[in-house]
Amino acid sequence: MAQRAADPAEAYGRVVRETVIPARWYLAVELSKGQVLRIVDLEGQQVADIVFFNRNNLAEKFSPNNTVTLNRNVYLSNGGKLYSDQANVMCSIVADTVGRHDFIAGSCSLGTNLLRYGDRAIGKATCRGNLTLALSPYGIPMKDVPYTFSLLMNAPVQADGTFILDSARSKPGDYVDLKAEMDLLVAMSNCPQELNPVNGPGPSPIKIVVYDPS
Repeated sequence: MAQRAADPAEAYGRVVRETVIPARWYLAVELSKGQVLRIVDLEGQQVADIVFFNRNNLAEKFSPNNTVTLNRNVYLSNGGKLYSDQANVMCSIVADTVGRHDFIAGSCSLGTNLLRYGDRAIGKATCRGNLTLALSPYGIPMKDVPYTFSLLMNAPVQADGTFILDSARSKPGDYVDLKAEMDLLVAMSNCPQELNPVNGPGPSPIKIVVYDPS
């Protein structure tokens, strides 16, 4: 479950980066092993779709399937491990003030927006598109972008096995801290979805902070 304990940031070391990601926008950030990435929901109910790559071998990438299977849990929180497609631990959840995230509902795209909602807006921002743009400087095309750790997305599984898309449970100032267990390339889409309720009243900014224990 989520924990509202004392802020552990002082134990993480010095701040080496702090950036606000505007609503509907994206970012890529490189982490060294041992660094901690904090994602802060500034206004509440804002989903961030995140993917990870081994910075020293970009062919190794995040696997939501391995993550759910090896944790034996679809609702990861404090202590959860995020695994690669080679079953290596990429990062750990070391603090979480919300406790509800998603690994199964996937990321919005032009194709899923069309099939689910009949939306034909070709130029509209989507998480799949945002992640591709964030990773383009690294030569990673959309087909090689894995499906995501959808931070703060609330897609509860029902008794009959279906899931619903509900508003995120996060409040202003809630955060999740991820500790890099290998050198990482991390890409984030500040989810632009407005066709379902996952972002509450609508997309809003998030902030990232990188701590370096050295």
